[in-house]
Amino acid sequence: MKKIYGYVSWYMIKWLIVATLVGIGGGLSAVALKKSIDFIGNIGDLFPLWVAPIIGSIIVTRMYMADECSSGFGTDYYLKEVNEGKDVLKIRTLFTKLVATAATIGFKGSGGVEGPMLVMGGSVANRILKIPFLNRAFSKDDKRTLIICGAAGAIGAMFRSPLGGGIFVVEILYKSSLNYGDLFPSMLSSTMGFVAYSMIADPSPMFDIPNYLPNVYNVPFFILAAIIAAILSLIFMSVFKGVQKLFERLPDKTKAIQPILGAIITGIIIYNIPNVYGTGTNYIQEMIHTQFPIQLLVLMFIGKVLATSFTVASGGSAGLVIPALFIGAIAGNGLSALLAVGDVGLSSSLVIAGMSASLASVANVPIAAAIMLVEMVGLRLGVPATIGSIIGYILAQSKVIYGVTSPEQRQFVELQKLRQDDAQEGGH
Repeated sequence: MKKIYGYVSWYMIKWLIVATLVGIGGGLSAVALKKSIDFIGNIGDLFPLWVAPIIGSIIVTRMYMADECSSGFGTDYYLKEVNEGKDVLKIRTLFTKLVATAATIGFKGSGGVEGPMLVMGGSVANRILKIPFLNRAFSKDDKRTLIICGAAGAIGAMFRSPLGGGIFVVEILYKSSLNYGDLFPSMLSSTMGFVAYSMIADPSPMFDIPNYLPNVYNVPFFILAAIIAAILSLIFMSVFKGVQKLFERLPDKTKAIQPILGAIITGIIIYNIPNVYGTGTNYIQEMIHTQFPIQLLVLMFIGKVLATSFTVASGGSAGLVIPALFIGAIAGNGLSALLAVGDVGLSSSLVIAGMSASLASVANVPIAAAIMLVEMVGLRLGVPATIGSIIGYILAQSKVIYGVTSPEQRQFVELQKLRQDDAQEGGH
């Protein structure tokens, strides 16, 4: 009993201290990225919309030449680091990814921030692991958990989602399970990342919602909004994968200039449909409060899908979560317009149901999707957020946009054991 008590005490103390420190590091990296995007965005405003993405892509190309991990949405690098044990997240990646992402989004490329945050937060944790006495104090599994904690601190801070951020970085690792050994330190780091962020930047929820409480008669509309959002998300994932394969077919020697090629096409798109550049959070907020014409929503959907696909699949540095929220908001707002919903509260609830469904569909994270949406908008709309996440996951779980997600935690453990046995036997 004393041995068990001693082990538990040491485990709690170790992770309470280390997960807190790493979470704070992740939170500070979120502050750095937020302020960098805002700063570069002000410079990007000086250029025509069709020119700005090209300028950003030139900077991304320079960062790619210094560090290959600086390009793309970045989530696959995080998954490789955690699921496959690849040592890809170096300290230089923290800075190259910061510059590349600020350039991509600040110069009007279309995308989100979750992928860059996973990479930057993981890079912070990896750097901390290089400290000699800490390196000796952690096992290989501990080091893996610490990378997760760094990513959690960054995600929890950037999305102002201290609970959902911690769940997101663990749930995204597997298609159909959660590992509690990863989850508890992750949630602690996510919370501390949010605390660090809130001391420097605005800690308010990402979106403002009307004062409205859904009732049981609204549930069929929430389900319908979620179904539409899931279908639109499946289209988005198919287009993204198609554009990704298009760039993969190009000769390897063009890899460094592919972001420029993507930026030229993105510039043409956003010049004609300016509502879709950047992260689009300002338009999401508008869709929560205002009904858009159906024709405009259709154009925004086409534009956002194409602009994000050509920005990110070509090698531009940005994530896919906020574009997913954007597409979900379009689905909810479109349904509200079709039904001629006069109640702004109900209309906003449909938007939230669509956003939650799209996030669950694109990232395969139903639990995190519901909790993150609640933290982004408030507890009053927990019902549409929860219904949306369940429907979105059910309809889109067979399709994965990320390349190296493990099927489930049990199979991941089995794969790790096979690798260890192979290494002991001298295999490859």
